[in-house]
Amino acid sequence: MENLPENRRLRAITMLRDPTDFRASNHAMIMCGLNYEVNRENNDRKQRGLEAACSPSEGMNISALVDRKVSDLLEKCHQAEIGKLPANRKMYPQQVTQCENEKNGIDTLKHCRSAKDLLASDQYEKHYRSMFKALMGRFHRGQEFNQNTAYGRMGYGFESAEKSVGYSVEAVEEYTLQDLGGLDLTISGAGDGVGPPEPDFIWFGITERMKESVVLFYYFFKSKPLPKTPIHRIQDCRPTAWWTAEDREEVKRREPADYAVWRAANAILDVRMVKMKNEIQSLLDGGETKESLFYVDWDQLQDIGIRLEDGKLVEFDI
Repeated sequence: MENLPENRRLRAITMLRDPTDFRASNHAMIMCGLNYEVNRENNDRKQRGLEAACSPSEGMNISALVDRKVSDLLEKCHQAEIGKLPANRKMYPQQVTQCENEKNGIDTLKHCRSAKDLLASDQYEKHYRSMFKALMGRFHRGQEFNQNTAYGRMGYGFESAEKSVGYSVEAVEEYTLQDLGGLDLTISGAGDGVGPPEPDFIWFGITERMKESVVLFYYFFKSKPLPKTPIHRIQDCRPTAWWTAEDREEVKRREPADYAVWRAANAILDVRMVKMKNEIQSLLDGGETKESLFYVDWDQLQDIGIRLEDGKLVEFDI
């Protein structure tokens, strides 16, 4: 970024997720490696002639999977201690420390055993507060930048947005409309309108509204749609399967700033969908055809309830 010409604005594309789903996914894949354990358990169930399970009501015991994960680690440590660890398996220092703690009776993965355990842990306070800070930088115009600021994006501190001076839900919603919505191209990284401008988002999508997001992506960038939207990273068992309604409500209670960003982002997407539909209709009225508008994903438009009939875009219930 330091090689960018002075005052050149950095524009980015990104995806947002529902704040609770975002935390559940991070917890399952990055923090605890639970996706692998769930897949392994379901492969074992298949060998025993059982149906796959995702939620506790279906028979999935996440805590038991954590026990197996710890058992595997202890066996790896044992093999390393007696010099029988295969050459292709590396022993990391943090794994050695973890084994020592487990042998001393410390449950090193307690925060992985359930959403409630995560919410009650120091790990939540350390890693899961204001998770949209990496996206937004500051959550509102009055929030000060820290020493890790890079063209306006704040570093990973532990302070939540709600503790920042000048915070309010309304201020976050307004700033999100300006930042994600691209309504203010004058904001500087220092917040004074003079320094290098902050990054903004030329396009963003929402994971839970993937079809609409993909349609907008192709249309905005005038790109021919792919035959099929890639789905290789979608999990058969969604991490939220073991998060209860009470867990979700607790995240909403703790993270009003992230949910303010989420609401504003959905409002922006609503407006952009209407704008795109009106623009497509104007192009059709002006003589363009379905074939000439190669960057419109007509199939996914129909999937979300919009079809072309006699040159007119018609909304229908799906």
